[in-house]
Amino acid sequence: MRNGIVLTLIFLLASRAWAAPDAETSTIQKLLEAHCLKCHGAKAQKGGVNLDGFAGASSIAKYRNLWREVIKQIESGEMPPESEKKMAQRDKDRVVAFIKNSLVTAEQEDRRNPDPGRPVLRRLTRVEYNRSVEQVTGITGDIASAVGITDEVIGESFENLAVGLTIPPTLLEKYFSAAELIIEKLSTPPKNKKEGLPLSKLIGPTPTGNVSTAVKAQLEKILPVAFRRPVTAQEVGRYLTLFEREYAQSKNYEASWKPVLKTLLVSPHFLIRVEKDQPSEGKKAYRVSDTELAVRLSYFLWSAPPDDELRAIAFRNELSRPEVYEKQVRRMLADPKAKALAEEFASQWLRIRKLPDARPSTEFFPNFTPRLREAMATEAITFFDHLRKEDRSVLELIDSDYTFVNGELARHYQIAGVSGPEFRKVKLPDKNRGGVLGMGAILSLTSHTNRTSPTLRGKYVLDVLLGTPPAPPPPDAGMIDETKSEIKMAKNFREQLALHATRAACAGCHNKIDPLGFGLESFNAVGQFRGKGNDIDTSGKLPTGETFNGPAELRKILLNRKDQFTKNLVSKFMSYALGREILSSDELAIQEIVQSLQKNDYKFSTLIMGITKSHAFLHRRNLTNEDELDALQPKLEPKP
Repeated sequence: MRNGIVLTLIFLLASRAWAAPDAETSTIQKLLEAHCLKCHGAKAQKGGVNLDGFAGASSIAKYRNLWREVIKQIESGEMPPESEKKMAQRDKDRVVAFIKNSLVTAEQEDRRNPDPGRPVLRRLTRVEYNRSVEQVTGITGDIASAVGITDEVIGESFENLAVGLTIPPTLLEKYFSAAELIIEKLSTPPKNKKEGLPLSKLIGPTPTGNVSTAVKAQLEKILPVAFRRPVTAQEVGRYLTLFEREYAQSKNYEASWKPVLKTLLVSPHFLIRVEKDQPSEGKKAYRVSDTELAVRLSYFLWSAPPDDELRAIAFRNELSRPEVYEKQVRRMLADPKAKALAEEFASQWLRIRKLPDARPSTEFFPNFTPRLREAMATEAITFFDHLRKEDRSVLELIDSDYTFVNGELARHYQIAGVSGPEFRKVKLPDKNRGGVLGMGAILSLTSHTNRTSPTLRGKYVLDVLLGTPPAPPPPDAGMIDETKSEIKMAKNFREQLALHATRAACAGCHNKIDPLGFGLESFNAVGQFRGKGNDIDTSGKLPTGETFNGPAELRKILLNRKDQFTKNLVSKFMSYALGREILSSDELAIQEIVQSLQKNDYKFSTLIMGITKSHAFLHRRNLTNEDELDALQPKLEPKP
């Protein structure tokens, strides 16, 4: 049976691959074969790009970012390169027109039938699990880490993406260990003996009347909270039967609850965010239920399950009413629990989570202690959360005249008048520091053991802030060899890097990356301002011809690209909210959110409202055969 399914899938894939293309598609295929596939085909994928699977308009619709880049490269004359066979102008025009027409057709289809994407199955992340345990049992702390539960991150994505949230057998064993640890904590007497056992607070005191009736009532309270949805009488009955079986033997009320709670805590309905399929044909989308929407909303904004108010509204099927929904989103965004957007989303997007592993060594920078690293991370998280709390412009991530410091970080930044461990908002004394690129966390993350790295810093700007990661370096690119005579004779590090990047295969990317990094050379490897000097050159010229000198002027150039930055920020937030990578079908919604930000002073709340009201956030569809086939096929392009 299984072999038959596999053979059927192979046959379908082969049928698709060998389907006869129309005349125009066939012509475009031949032009790509003649001018593109030598470097971007099955044998070689320069820049990580493979055009070998081109099958017409459907390929362009699926991988739009790639084909937009193809248009850009052809129109600019960069591709095909001068060293390769020249493409006639009429052929260039033909290829570009075909791609553009296909993109327009794809966008029209998105407007008619928006696709929320393949449905995803998401187990709780480590943080979500801990907060869900707390809501159900009252037990706080990092239970997940205590038993070795971790999150698998694929590449530079987010911890909450479904692709990394599988449940292998070893992880299931850890969930059983976690359940046992939770029950142990519930049964441990508190320091204040007057409070009673935590277990008693959860299950109530030993009933004096009918025990089964009392347990049933408690289960009807606990299960909907744990499963984040209304429960059936059959579900309550199964857990009641489990209690009664144990109670018949032990006659111990509290002891009889323990297997019930353990079963609940390892239930898929607790560990996984379950969303049910609804009757639907093909890829036709439908709205998620109110309870499913409440779960999506709370784990997005709070990394935690719905609270009593949201759950009650969802159980009454009132959350789908537009005015009720918007009121709840705004309430939750204003709640302190929404700091999770800074602690979870921002810390991963800005890569603050990697700060403990930053390369600068105390051998060269004695003050770069774990405590200073922690202060740097707190600065970035507090700054991002300030944008939420005060509904500030997201463009302040690029440029601002303030930051948040405690006494130790203030001394590091040479900001006077701040002492003590508390963080406070301070106005920056000059224009060199400001936005995330002036923060010690980012500057330290993008440095080497004993020096700065303009390449790492420039790559951070392109990748993290602008969403245009440069191609990976050639396998033999290597590091700067400081033993070479020409490197030794260089006047400064800038000249050393220029000599290192003289190879044609390296120069193209370094010309885009390094100028951005040199604009931050005013800061040393751990983010201290060191000004300008004989060995420090903070000037830069971009491939576009734009020039700047120093971090303040660099930030002005980035502000000129605010729409590119904003699109990237919206895309990252969408990916985090939906628990999957961004698809071509999401682009229309992303564009609409960017336009809304432009009209509303780039306010933080506009971004969040746009995402929570997007079609993909409110809808889902069922899994299709096409989804299964797509999963078996190689990707045509790297991550956008």
